[in-house]
Amino acid sequence: MLIDKLWELQELQLDYRQKQRLLEESDLSSSLTTKIAETHDRLTTLQSQLEDFKAQEAKIGEKLDELSAKVHEAGAKLGKEEMSEDKVQKLEEKMKKLTLEKEKVEEAQSRNFHDRQDIEDQIRAAEMLAEKLRKELAAIPQSDDVSRAAVKKSLPALEKDIRSRKDKLPLKAKLIFENLSEKFSGAPVARVTSSTCEYCHVRLPQKTLVSLHNVGSDEGAEDLIRCEICGKILYAPTKDRE
Repeated sequence: MLIDKLWELQELQLDYRQKQRLLEESDLSSSLTTKIAETHDRLTTLQSQLEDFKAQEAKIGEKLDELSAKVHEAGAKLGKEEMSEDKVQKLEEKMKKLTLEKEKVEEAQSRNFHDRQDIEDQIRAAEMLAEKLRKELAAIPQSDDVSRAAVKKSLPALEKDIRSRKDKLPLKAKLIFENLSEKFSGAPVARVTSSTCEYCHVRLPQKTLVSLHNVGSDEGAEDLIRCEICGKILYAPTKDRE
């Protein structure tokens, strides 16, 4: 019967799509694993850079303390000791030189601080990315290499079987099946259970149920019964038909 053929074809079609998703998820899993490793490598590099900035920051701090002490010492001498005009001039020049050097070190300290903050921001972003990737990876069903290889090997034959079955359908039925397959992600047929369409869960009219149960063995595409609500082709298992 045509409806039985369509139901079997749908089962094969859904099996094919499921196997395709398995391979796609496998590829995605491999890609995510690579990205996680790359992110961890980047984190290691950033952590190393951060330690360098912290070490540099400590050296700059020591240098700044040293210059501040020298400026303070020179200022104290200038204010307390009786010195010749020549010594005063030399001391003032020394203070000016020390002050300029101190300003340069302060600028370096400021740059180092902002660079360190930038590295810390990058580290936080990389940690968040790594966590996001790990969650995405954990959500993907894992399969071993043997299973993936078996699935990949089975696809060509399955695809050939689907194509062969479609080619044997009446043209109109084939077009209806393919159009609805695109609309319903490969599942254009809905089983009828307890007088209800399993897809949209709407109870079917008595007239539709009678037609389903009395379907003949030589029905064509024009005899396919569609759900009035969702539009899927309705299928009643053989045991439910009179």
